[in-house]
Amino acid sequence: MRVDSHSHSAFSHDGRQPIEELVAEAKRKGLAYYAVTEHLDRDYKYCRKERFLKQLNLRRYARAIEKLREKYADGTPYVAFGVEAGYCAETVKWYEENLPKYDFDVIVNSIHTIHGGDAYFGKFFKGRDKDDVYLEYLGLLIDSVKVPYRYDVVGHVGYITRYAGYPDVSLWEPQYLDKIDELFGEIIARDKTVEINTHIRHPLMSYLPERPLLERYYALGGRNVTFSSDAHVAEDICKRYDEVAALAKEIGFTEWTVYKKGEAHKIPI
Repeated sequence: MRVDSHSHSAFSHDGRQPIEELVAEAKRKGLAYYAVTEHLDRDYKYCRKERFLKQLNLRRYARAIEKLREKYADGTPYVAFGVEAGYCAETVKWYEENLPKYDFDVIVNSIHTIHGGDAYFGKFFKGRDKDDVYLEYLGLLIDSVKVPYRYDVVGHVGYITRYAGYPDVSLWEPQYLDKIDELFGEIIARDKTVEINTHIRHPLMSYLPERPLLERYYALGGRNVTFSSDAHVAEDICKRYDEVAALAKEIGFTEWTVYKKGEAHKIPI
């Protein structure tokens, strides 16, 4: 049964299509579960350039989801109401106070911004060697999974590899293993879910986390994974699903973990 646990409509600053078009495409593709997880980028409030980008109107978004659920009342697909909460240390109190005000199905916890800017723009890498950058990023990931507010899914582990200009962008190197193990240990201890995210345009990668990291997560006892296209347009919903489903089964995973009203549900891969 196909699922997609991470996507963005025009409610997000970088979304491209109305939410109605994305859900219609999810139904056309036969998904059992489809989550819209609009950017809740409170971290951008503490950035330079990004602070001016559109913030999510949660009330309008919630009303749109209600209407869609009426339209798809038969549950095919189940339309999950979600957000992607961008972490930085300054956002913690706001998320603690405001996330409980909405009945989210799923909350994706992710990192985009470091030192007051999104890694997408590349300034984070300028003049720094790979080990310095990657060890700092892994430390921030560990901090992000320890937050006191609710989240369910850890988003795109390895985000910075999308934009790093190093000859070898892989996170799978011996000098990072202690932090990788610490990260996965914290995720497993909290019973959270790691997404396999296919929104990546890199000649050497087609999903995140990389396969060796997913294998390490499994070896440490991690069993909660979900498929995430991170689609920003309808055609990308479930992109590379068959490839990722085969990968997950080869590693040993047998089920996707998805969330409804914050409760984990297992769906066979």
